[in-house]
Amino acid sequence: MTSGRDIVVVGAGAFGVTAAWELALRGWTVTLLDRGPVPHPDASSTDISKMIRMDYGSDVFYHELAEAALEGWERWNLDWPRPLYHDEGFLVLAAGAMEPGGFEYESRRVLLERGYEPSRLSADKLRRRYPKWNADEYFDGYLSPRGGWAESGAVVQRLSLEAAGAGVRSGRGSVAQLTYDGQSTGLDLRLTTGETLRPDHVVVCAGAWTPELVPETAPLLAAVAQPVLHFGVEEPDDYRGPSFPPFAADIAGSGWYGFPALEDRRLKLGHHGPGRPVLPGGRGAVPVDHVALARRFLGHAIPSLAEAPLVGSRVCMYCDSRDGDLLIDRVPGREDLTIAAGGSGHGFKFAPVLGGIIADAVEGRTNPWTQRFRWRVPEAVKSEEARLLDSRG
Repeated sequence: MTSGRDIVVVGAGAFGVTAAWELALRGWTVTLLDRGPVPHPDASSTDISKMIRMDYGSDVFYHELAEAALEGWERWNLDWPRPLYHDEGFLVLAAGAMEPGGFEYESRRVLLERGYEPSRLSADKLRRRYPKWNADEYFDGYLSPRGGWAESGAVVQRLSLEAAGAGVRSGRGSVAQLTYDGQSTGLDLRLTTGETLRPDHVVVCAGAWTPELVPETAPLLAAVAQPVLHFGVEEPDDYRGPSFPPFAADIAGSGWYGFPALEDRRLKLGHHGPGRPVLPGGRGAVPVDHVALARRFLGHAIPSLAEAPLVGSRVCMYCDSRDGDLLIDRVPGREDLTIAAGGSGHGFKFAPVLGGIIADAVEGRTNPWTQRFRWRVPEAVKSEEARLLDSRG
């Protein structure tokens, strides 16, 4: 741990704002920098909703991490002026019969083994409980009893207020350049305002922009564009409440997931897949052919939405790690630079525990979660390095 207590956190999304809040509570003097308003419209943490779930196939580590985070979501609901996490369950549907090894089967198995009671669904049960769904296409699955969705943009805004209340300062301008010498312990942050900061420690939580600021992360992280669509519904009550919880429909195969309708009649449909590798500043628009794919899915799965008007769309910028795990650790060889990134499309749900994990990484402490998120060289990168060495004789 560095001797000074002056720290700059770069990026005010879910990673950065929770880290800043926790570090301030631990006695650090914290400056939080971002490129614009919080929540920033370009950040992956924003938009109207994010899924909160414990369902991770056979991966018990993430199940337990999400379980710990859920306790935090429930605590925030009690502490904040109004609940921003909506505990409505999580509907998990398979494209056929659930079988061992499949995401849906293994997720339910882990839930059962850990004391939960996910309700198994047959075609008849799906028709009765969730009548908007086509039970001929999705005749197997379950309702995960503990999960739901969060108002993501509102959550980040609330977290920024909590951080400010703890003494976190908002810096002027964003980081134009982060410079450091490999043999030095000094860091220079040159801001777009022309100002230069030299704190004792820097935490980079810049999402897809992280490799631009810290080139060492380029082999580990990639900016990937994922499409999000908002459809308008005439009767929002038909797409809310117990009969229309947040869902994943053959998520490992098809990538489709979605949310209940909001009061303003918007219903969000997302797609978690390979995405498009892009530069963070050049994400572009949602491709027209993706809208057609979405309508085809809805026609098979939720026929009443197949012709719903498209009222909004955005390209969500993922910061994907090569192995899907978060990256929260010091940069090798540096005691004054910590990275917290690699959300890979699933990091937001862990917001209640992220701040503690990141602060522990800064302070060199261990906790039950840090080992999985340590700096590592992916096998694909190792293989390429070995190939290059072999080619050199």
